Amino acid sequence: MVCGTANKALVIHHLRSDPDDAATGALAAAGFELDHRHPIEGDPLPDLGDGHTIALMHGSLADVTKHHEPGIAEEMRWIEAWWASGRPFFGICHGLQLACQLLGARVGPPEHGKAEFGYYPLRSFDEDLVPDGLPVFQWHYYGADLPQGAVRLAGSDLYPNQILRFGSARYGVQCHAEMSLTGQRYLLDRDTGWAGRRGVQQRDEQERRAIAHYAAMRAWFAGFLQRWLDECRTATNAIPPRSIDRC
Repeated sequence: MVCGTANKALVIHHLRSDPDDAATGALAAAGFELDHRHPIEGDPLPDLGDGHTIALMHGSLADVTKHHEPGIAEEMRWIEAWWASGRPFFGICHGLQLACQLLGARVGPPEHGKAEFGYYPLRSFDEDLVPDGLPVFQWHYYGADLPQGAVRLAGSDLYPNQILRFGSARYGVQCHAEMSLTGQRYLLDRDTGWAGRRGVQQRDEQERRAIAHYAAMRAWFAGFLQRWLDECRTATNAIPPRSIDRC
C-alpha cells in the first residue's frame, strides 16, 4: 500500500443534491483536507502525485457502462491508475460499479428487470460488519457481478452484490446509506421516470420507511465508515486518529 505525505482526500461527486452526506462528513471529521471534483461536469481528476492518500467516489444518475460519455472515460483512466497505486478507496453506487468494471465484472441491468428505489433489507454475509435484515436506502436499476477476488459482505434479494470488500481499505456499497433525508427527497423529485419501474416503492411508502429506518441506517453506516478509516490508517499511516460521531 502506497503511503501519502498529507491527509488529503479526493472526493468525487456526480450530484449536488446532498451537502450533508455522511461519507464526506466522515472524512472531514477525521481531519482530512477535502479536494472536491465533479468530473461529469468537466473537472479534471488529479494526478497520483498530487498528495491524495484516500479516495471517495459518490453515486450518480449516469450510466457507468457508457465509457464515451463526458467524465466516464476520465474516471476509468483515473481509477485504473489509482488502483495500481494501492491507495484506499470507497465507492458508492457509481463508485462500486466502476470498480467492478475495472476488475472485469459485468455491470448492467439484471435479467429479472426489477429496480430498487426505496428502503430494502440487506442479507448479511458478515454480521460483524453488516447487520442482517438492515433496511437501507437504494436508488438503482443496474447491478454488478462479483469481481474475482472481491468478498461479498451483504446483498439483497434482487441484487446480491450490495456491499463488497475489494481488499485492504477498499470497499464498495451499492446502497445510499450516506444520503440525508434532504438528499433522498432530491432524488425523488429530480430523477424522472423512477416510479414506473418494476419493483420500486412509491413515494409515500419510501417516506414511511424512511421514518422507520433512517436513524438505524445512518448509525450503522457511521460505524462502517469508521472501520474503513481504521483500515486506512493501518494501510497508510497517514490518517489522524479521530472518531466519527454516530448520528
